[in-house]
Amino acid sequence: MGKKIRLLALDLDGTLLNGAKQITPRTQAALERARQQGVLMVPVTGRPAQGLPPAVLSLPGLRYAVTSNGATIRDLVEQRVLLEKHLAPALCLQVLARCAHIPMIRQVFRAGVGYLSRPDYETLRARYAGTAMLQYHLDTRQVLPGTVEEFLAADARPVEELFFLTDSPQTKQALRQCLADLPGIGFADPFPNDLEVIAGEIDKGEALRYLLDRLDIAPEEVLAMGDGGSDLPLLQAAGIGVAMGNATEAVKAGADFVTASCEADGVALAIEKFVLSEEETP
Repeated sequence: MGKKIRLLALDLDGTLLNGAKQITPRTQAALERARQQGVLMVPVTGRPAQGLPPAVLSLPGLRYAVTSNGATIRDLVEQRVLLEKHLAPALCLQVLARCAHIPMIRQVFRAGVGYLSRPDYETLRARYAGTAMLQYHLDTRQVLPGTVEEFLAADARPVEELFFLTDSPQTKQALRQCLADLPGIGFADPFPNDLEVIAGEIDKGEALRYLLDRLDIAPEEVLAMGDGGSDLPLLQAAGIGVAMGNATEAVKAGADFVTASCEADGVALAIEKFVLSEEETP
């Protein structure tokens, strides 16, 4: 199989977390057995730092976290930032001006927190009402007294990303085309209707490469798993890239292996197959 796996790089929503935003017991057991073999687990997520759920933060041995699609890497034990690839407010204002005519929810992520206007907050609540994602959004967003444009104009600190929630894949495509030729930005593609604007030189794969270099771990010693378009660079940066059974067809096509869905212990099955010894595999 090649080199022994030393690090698990795991997306959260739709991968490590199931639809109820929980880690299944079998997956928890597989993660613990891997940890006992000396394997590191690193969440690599589009969520901001404040959105890391207790179910993940309470995992034994957790030290590093890649958040906002690679824009920030944190050492959770030493409570310090290892990497920041952020957007200047002036560039964010250019993005917002360019797509001002497109109907969508506009959010700005800074220092691990999402900010949005009151009207967009109410739309967000209605959109996720009755879903497991509602509480996550309520816990990680702050309502601004005005618009995100006013927020950016008043504060020169850089931001991790802009997160746009559109009403359809067609609107999302129009948004992407509107911004495609703007220099200095890149895109993360987490969900069918949503688009995230990040710094042009970063994505989940580049963030993983930075962390591996810091930890002296070879890409061949990494097992990465994900389900959305923003996870594809992550899977391609790892020695073994695993797509979830619920992943998009593009992610499945770009993966080395397809496991079961997040509802059917897909992460556990991949860990058991590629990481754990036969003696420890149930």
